[in-house]
Amino acid sequence: MSLAIPTASRVESSGSRRLFVPILIVIVAILGAATIWHDELFHRGTSDEVASKPDEIASDSKSAFDPARTVVLTEEKLESIDLQLDRVERRSVPTQVTVSGMVSADPNRYLEIHPRVVGVIRSVVGEIGAVVKKGDPLAVIDSVDVGKARLDLRARQRELATARAEAAWKQEVARNVDAMIPLLRANAPAKEIAERFIGKSLGSFRAVLLGGYSDLEIARHEEEKQTDLFKKQIVGEHPYYLAIHTREGKQAKFEAELEQARFDAAHQQKLADLEVRNGEAAVIDAAQRLRLLGVPEDIPALLAANPATLSPDEERNEDVTSYTVVAPFDGTILAREATTSQRVDVADVLFKIADASEVRLQANFPESELSLLPKLVDARLQVTANAYPGRTFEAKIIGIGSEVDPESRSVPLRATLPNPDGLLKIGMFVRIVIDGTSKEEALTVPADAVVEIDQKTGLFVPDPAPRTYHFQRVEAGREVDGRRIIRGRIDPGRTVVASGAFALKSELILQNEVDEE
Repeated sequence: MSLAIPTASRVESSGSRRLFVPILIVIVAILGAATIWHDELFHRGTSDEVASKPDEIASDSKSAFDPARTVVLTEEKLESIDLQLDRVERRSVPTQVTVSGMVSADPNRYLEIHPRVVGVIRSVVGEIGAVVKKGDPLAVIDSVDVGKARLDLRARQRELATARAEAAWKQEVARNVDAMIPLLRANAPAKEIAERFIGKSLGSFRAVLLGGYSDLEIARHEEEKQTDLFKKQIVGEHPYYLAIHTREGKQAKFEAELEQARFDAAHQQKLADLEVRNGEAAVIDAAQRLRLLGVPEDIPALLAANPATLSPDEERNEDVTSYTVVAPFDGTILAREATTSQRVDVADVLFKIADASEVRLQANFPESELSLLPKLVDARLQVTANAYPGRTFEAKIIGIGSEVDPESRSVPLRATLPNPDGLLKIGMFVRIVIDGTSKEEALTVPADAVVEIDQKTGLFVPDPAPRTYHFQRVEAGREVDGRRIIRGRIDPGRTVVASGAFALKSELILQNEVDEE
C-alpha cells in the first residue's frame, strides 16, 4: 500500500498541471480584454482632451477665429477702407533697460492751501479725492479781520458817493455860471436873466452876480438921469460927474465879481473832482486790503456801486465776517486738514491740492547704464505701470543730475508725463523702459497693425475666404522705428493688416453689438 499511494498522487498531480494551463490562458485573456475595455471607456476622452488642450496663447490663437472675432466685409465696405497688408518680421532690436521710478506732483501744479486770516472754520466743503475747478469753495471761515476790512470798504464807498454827489452839483453850478456871464455882459435886463435861471443851480453865485448886476443897472440909470439934467442945466457938474464915477465904480466892481465867480465856480468843481478821485482811491485801497486777506473783490463793480441803494435790513443781514477758501486752480484734493469749528491761523495747512493733468516722474538712473543718457535727452521715455498692463505712457526728460549718489550709485532723473485721464496717481511706482546698447531678436509688426479690443491687444490676419479677417491676440511690446514688438503664437512671415486695422476694429465691435441685440 505504501507504493500505491505515491503512484496515485503522481497521477493526480499530473492531471492538475494539465488542467491549470488552459485556466491560466483564459485568465490572461480576460485581464487583457478588461484592460483594453477600461482604456477605451475611461482614458480615451481624457487623453484626447490633454492632447488637444493648448496653452493660454494657443487657446487665444484658436479663439481668434471664432465668429465673434471675425469680420466679413461687404464689397462696398472693403472699397471704402484703405487696407494695406504687411508681414510679421523678425528683426534685431535693442535690448531693454528697466529703471524703477515714482510718480510725483508737478511742483508748479501743487499747492498747500493756508488761510490768510485768523478765524474759526464755519463749514468744510472739499473732501479728499474730489476734483475741483478754479474758484470752487473748499471751506468757509469766520474772520474778524475780514469783517473789519469789509466795513471799512463800505464806509469808503459811502464817502465816494457823497463826493460824487457834491461834484455833480458843483459841476452844474460852474456850467450855469458860465452860461449866465455872457448874458450879463450883453446888458440883458436883470429880470429876464433871473427868470431864465429859475430852478437852475447857482449856489451863492446867484446873489453875487444878480446883486452886482442890479447895482450896476441902478448906477447906469442914475448916470443917464444926471447926464440929462446936466445937459438941461438943471444940475451942476458935481452930481453929473458923481453919477459917472459911481457907474464906473460899479462897472469895475461887477467885472471883478464876474471874473471871481467864474474862477470860484471852476475851482470848486476841480476840488470836488479831486475829492471824487480821492474817494475812488480810498475804495480801491480798501478793496486791495480785502484782496490781501484772500477775499476777491471786483473793483470796477465796487466803484460803480451805490451803497445808498442798500436797505437797512440788507446792511444788518450782510455776512461781513465770511471768508471763503477757494481752489486756486483746477485739480484734485490730495489731503484735508480742515475741520468744522477749528480755530486756524495763517500757518495752518487746510488742504493740499494738485493738478494731476500733468505729473512728474522721479527715478534714479544706475551708474552702469550712464552711457544711455546722452541719447535720452531729446527722446521720449516709455513708462509702464503694474496697474495698467499692456499700456505705455510717454514721458519727456526735463532734467538729469550731474552727480552720482555715493550710496545708490545712481544719477537722479526727472521727467514730465501728460496725465489727462488721471490714471497715474501721485506716489505710484512705475517702470521706465529704455533701449539698451545690445541687440536681441524679436517679432515685429507695423505699429498701426496693433489694436486693442476689450482691453486685449491683437492683430487682424486675413482669411483665405474673400473679405474675411480674424482678430488674433498677441502681447504687444514697445515701439521701435515705427514697428511694435509682439509675442504670441504667430509665425514670422505671416500676413497681417497694417493700415486699416482700426477700421476693422470698429466693424468688429459694431458687428458684435448687432449680434447681441
